[in-house]
Amino acid sequence: MWKNIGNFLERFANFRPSKTLIKEESAQIISAILNIEIRPDNFEERDGVLFLKSANPSLKNEIFLKKNQILEALKDKLGSQSPRDIRF
Repeated sequence: MWKNIGNFLERFANFRPSKTLIKEESAQIISAILNIEIRPDNFEERDGVLFLKSANPSLKNEIFLKKNQILEALKDKLGSQSPRDIRF
């Protein structure tokens, strides 16, 4: 019986947060760190990489300069399933 429960629980071992949650948390954390307003629809998450769709070069530069701080905050908030990189 316990063997069957173990097999059932293995399904949840690699649980990933939804892409919507990742985008919302990313926007919230970046807004807090940079003191700017950024919408979640400016982000796209693919294969553990967070892509920024903004064409604003100054925003991209600010995010690049604080990239490690942003990734650490995302890791604290989302755990091991957080994005591992931010790209433009």
